[in-house]
Amino acid sequence: MPTLELITIYPVKSLDGLDLAAARMLPGGALEHDRRWQLIDMEGRVVNAKRTALLHAIRAEFELAGAVPVGHFIAEAHGAGLAVPAATNLVTLAIDPEALERRAVPGIDRLRGLRPESFPLVPGEAGPCGWLSEALGFDVQLLERIDGGFPDDCEAAGPTVISTATLAEVARWFGFDLAECRRRFRPNLEVGGSDAFWEDTLASPARPELSPTLAELPADLPADPYAALPPPEPREFTIGDVRLRATNVCRRCVVPSRDSRTGAVTEHFRDAFEARRARGLRADVDAAAWSHLYRLAVNTVGEPGGGRVTVGGAISLGTLAR
Repeated sequence: MPTLELITIYPVKSLDGLDLAAARMLPGGALEHDRRWQLIDMEGRVVNAKRTALLHAIRAEFELAGAVPVGHFIAEAHGAGLAVPAATNLVTLAIDPEALERRAVPGIDRLRGLRPESFPLVPGEAGPCGWLSEALGFDVQLLERIDGGFPDDCEAAGPTVISTATLAEVARWFGFDLAECRRRFRPNLEVGGSDAFWEDTLASPARPELSPTLAELPADLPADPYAALPPPEPREFTIGDVRLRATNVCRRCVVPSRDSRTGAVTEHFRDAFEARRARGLRADVDAAAWSHLYRLAVNTVGEPGGGRVTVGGAISLGTLAR
């Protein structure tokens, strides 16, 4: 049976993730603290790794109020008390030594004088904006949205889901280790006990075999009588008491084509990815509606009402509609 193997949130968009042992689902369906903060420039434009490759060189470690990092015990699962993490939200920022050595992105030498420093995650002078502005070479501001954050897909603000087997297979294609593949694709919920690209079957399931089958129908039919039938709806699934619905297989941007720590570009990444994806499409997946194959992991919508997901939780699939 598939189980939840890893939970990762990304508190500040485009900065490092934080692995959790458990996470609360907000009433709107997003994971608490995921992409809760976002950087913008002084003209209001979003600052992210798509446009600002220097962000790859910045390491961030988070302490978040109420968050349960990996390694903490969870009272519900283990019958033990839980020491609540920090009462405030903090970030420690530093420059990755490997990025400085590799010098793969413009402006990297400007970062050599920056020292690691910790800040509360608040706007203004008390927060990290001064340090980040110096690192990036232009002024930035920090925005916060407590209820739902700043998701990439505003119509599917739930967590992104992928199987560990999928990440391992993509890592094999490019010679990455598993950790690097995770950092490049930045999923929220990682599922163990399932096959590679299992998650595709949640968002784009192929139609189950109909009765009678095409082989059983009269040979003189002018056309496939099932051709006009709509494809099955994406599937619902539950993790513990949390119900999610897959919406689509996530379209990818330029970020996965770069080394997550240095920003160095993997040449011909998208072309190689799509070629491998085409060869490995599952028979139980209908990709006809995909505009391209540069897709990985599934976007989801969470059912209203919140709940909690916990590493080790069993995943149950809803019935596939015919």
